[in-house]
Amino acid sequence: MRLLSVAAVGLALTVGCLVTPATAVERSPKPGAAGVQLDHLDRGLVAAKTSEGVFLSWRLLGHEASGSSATGLTGTDFNVYRDGQKLGTVTDSTNFLDASGTAASQYQVRAVVEGAEVDSSATTTSWGGNFKDIPLKKPADGVTPAGQAYSYNANDASVGDVDGDGQYEFIVKWDPNNSKDVSQVGYTGNTYVDTYKADGTLRHRIDLGVNIRSGAHYTQLLVNDFDGDGRAELMMKTAPGSKSTSYTPDGQVASERFISLLQSDIDAGYSNSDDYRMSAADYYQHIVKMFQDWSSHPEVKAGNWPATLEQAFGIAPQYQYPLSRTDAEALANHFMDVYAPSRSARNNLRAFEGFIVSGPEYLTVFEGASGKELQTVAYKPAGTTTASCGAITPWPASSRVTAWTGSWPASPTWTARSPPQCSPAATTPAPPWPATPGTAPASPPSGTSIPAGRP
Repeated sequence: MRLLSVAAVGLALTVGCLVTPATAVERSPKPGAAGVQLDHLDRGLVAAKTSEGVFLSWRLLGHEASGSSATGLTGTDFNVYRDGQKLGTVTDSTNFLDASGTAASQYQVRAVVEGAEVDSSATTTSWGGNFKDIPLKKPADGVTPAGQAYSYNANDASVGDVDGDGQYEFIVKWDPNNSKDVSQVGYTGNTYVDTYKADGTLRHRIDLGVNIRSGAHYTQLLVNDFDGDGRAELMMKTAPGSKSTSYTPDGQVASERFISLLQSDIDAGYSNSDDYRMSAADYYQHIVKMFQDWSSHPEVKAGNWPATLEQAFGIAPQYQYPLSRTDAEALANHFMDVYAPSRSARNNLRAFEGFIVSGPEYLTVFEGASGKELQTVAYKPAGTTTASCGAITPWPASSRVTAWTGSWPASPTWTARSPPQCSPAATTPAPPWPATPGTAPASPPSGTSIPAGRP
């Protein structure tokens, strides 16, 4: 099944070494200049069958570039061979079109320095077309706690030489078809991150677990040789329940282990079996608890947020603070059933589910070759409670926050720490934070809002 295809030209320019062994070529030496780090890669010769013949492309290594001209880089020349016979010398590029090439033709390129051939690439044959398929192993379909079925599609991808052999591997993120933007309601399936060799061999799979919501705003995986040892690592946000599984070449599970939790989180009772996803009932209880704790919130005590929820909602004062559970429930019902819907018909807070607004978040570095966890630290910035407009809903300080709805004060004061408050009619994004902390903007016009979080 063709799940990931690489076009000939794109692959030749970026990841051509995926399809040729590194054993027969002098790889790019490790750079000697201070502060310069390059991938230690092989020649990366590829041959793609086209309607005009066989198109060859290969890599100019870092130490071979000698300067530049009006048409591009200058540097090493290359002799091109088919079936052991020299076809010509390329002096101004790293590609060649063999109009007489066939699917059975075998090609090599040899670097030429001062008239002498100094190395030879591995031999390669044509793909048979102008792309190469890399077979992927799709994760199993699933069902959310709400009973909704979901499946998976290959999503973002990156490349890195994870084992130091001079060839790139593919790192592929799998997104479920119910992935969400941070503002969207609903459960999601887990996010998976796979590492494949060019022939489709799955080296390992990272399952981010139920406590990392799936969507473009949640997982931006990084692939790079962060420690400069010649092998790429993977870095991404994780949480309790994230785990890595490595595989043998024949596809059998070799090992499986959860990431390490911080000792402070273990002491606090967190575990890898936790599930922080909220049902609609959980979300209601979350609102009630937040309202009960309103008067003790640091932003309220500092005077940055309204002293009472009645003030925030624009209704007459009628409750004593701190709120009893009964009073907090009454205000939660007003907020969810009256106030939020009055601001937007889309604010159906009774249906809020699938959000994750609590629990630890981490940043984990994985060894690229095996998927082994190298280090896990607390994710910064951590999720916080911030002011927003429209509804009490998770918005990102990282990916986990709780927002609340306030009213626009007569004389707002903006600081780097104090979130703005909002006009009762606010529904759509408004201009960004002011350039100078402490500067008060004009009161927003009807139908606008001020984004929550840090400036």
